[in-house]
Amino acid sequence: MTGRDQLLAIDAGGSLVKATLFDLERGGSLVRSRSVPLSRPAPGQTERDAELLWAATVECVREVLAAIDRGSERVIAVGFTGHGNGLYLVDRQGRPTRNAVMAADTRAASTVRRWVAAGVDEELQARSWNGLWAGQPGPLLAALAVAEPEVLQRSYAVLSCKDYLRGRLTGSVRTELSDASAGGLYDNTAWAAASGGAPLTLSEPAVAAFGLEAARHLLLTPIGSHELGEVSSAAARETGLTAGTPVIAGLVDNAALHHGSGVFDGSEICVGAGTWSVNQVLVPAVEATMDSVLGAIRPTAANIALGGLALLCEASPTSASNFDWALTRALTRTSSEDRAAGQDVYRARLEREGMRPQRVDDPMFLPFLDGSRADAGARGAWVGLSSSTGEDELLGAVIEGICLEHRRHIERLQAAMPTRLPVRLSGGATKSGVWCQRFADVLGVEVHISPVSELGSVCAAALAGVGVGAFGDVRQGVGTLNPSWRLFEPDPSTAEFVSARYQRYCRVAETLGGLPWGT
Repeated sequence: MTGRDQLLAIDAGGSLVKATLFDLERGGSLVRSRSVPLSRPAPGQTERDAELLWAATVECVREVLAAIDRGSERVIAVGFTGHGNGLYLVDRQGRPTRNAVMAADTRAASTVRRWVAAGVDEELQARSWNGLWAGQPGPLLAALAVAEPEVLQRSYAVLSCKDYLRGRLTGSVRTELSDASAGGLYDNTAWAAASGGAPLTLSEPAVAAFGLEAARHLLLTPIGSHELGEVSSAAARETGLTAGTPVIAGLVDNAALHHGSGVFDGSEICVGAGTWSVNQVLVPAVEATMDSVLGAIRPTAANIALGGLALLCEASPTSASNFDWALTRALTRTSSEDRAAGQDVYRARLEREGMRPQRVDDPMFLPFLDGSRADAGARGAWVGLSSSTGEDELLGAVIEGICLEHRRHIERLQAAMPTRLPVRLSGGATKSGVWCQRFADVLGVEVHISPVSELGSVCAAALAGVGVGAFGDVRQGVGTLNPSWRLFEPDPSTAEFVSARYQRYCRVAETLGGLPWGT
């Protein structure tokens, strides 16, 4: 090591792709990001041009490299993480054969409802660990097999987001263990029974249930998270990286978030408040059975994490993206006034929310703009409005509704835990102390936040560092790259108020959340 070595982490989420450089000598990190537009070719369909995603990734990498002294500083390894599920179809060269389909896509929602009514999800979850929902690769592949069979015929593989980008960087088309295990098509139970000593294989009942026998060749045997590749000559010319630089396979974003938060066991719940509400806990993989924690929690998603553990996840597209929508699409008058006064709109609105007295009869908001845990066709709503309701009360309801829906997810996870667990919080909500305190009050537990915003990238970089000998293991790497946390404790004086609001929210969500507004 030179003492001026850098680790590069690439993290591709549902709206942004980020390149983060971590300096091993001086600490700290440098981030560059690009938004990647989504398209909605038909109601319920959400897609992304995968070529634009790669182009944005190249731009981010070039920008961070331009910010360092290439004479004395060098990137010694690259790590990856990215959003799970959805569908990236590629040819043998790793080039997209159609637009990527995002995990928020609901084109298969009606089919999934029929499968659930027929008990297909009950049959499959015991092997795949995952509940059945519309944005998984299986339902999406089944939909495309009917609507676009020619696309499947000219495709070589189904990849996840990070695996697609890693393929563009290395020239090797591979799928990775944690991502594959999250999609509902692989036999996680058989892998756990073998104590991780055998390759992760397809779940034959899932392939049959989704009618994917003719497409099974698209589903590759996964590689391990630590496996190494290298930057190809072609990608080096595009990105500015050095050809031959080691590239580590990486982890799906929820697993990277968990370990990047410094959690490697079941002692804390990790919560991501970003585009999606992500709430998750680690358990021994051998306990992920229907007569143990898997049956008790019935998570919306589950996957294999580091150390042979199962990561059980309660998730839905119901988090901070609702806040962005409210400020940019619905509650625009006050936002325009703040902007005209030269204020940061997000910060100004959250500061006012921190000063606004909360009332038990305040309006409520259902953060189901892109569906709920129970139904991809659910839609959002404000309820309990009166003639005195203004924009501040409406936005306060959005902030509270996001926290309350996180609590609904976390209550399911807590049901199988021996004690109430503290929370590690990440995502856009952590940029506001007001919002962090609201999370602590609504959840009723300690909430820890990190000054490092890119926790998934911390894990990806730590994995990369392990791959080239910079760290002894991922725990050491994460502790080096992200050593400090800030604590928010629940205010006991709010407990009775929060309990009343939560009970009311649950009744409203159960009554209105299942109305068939969407597909």
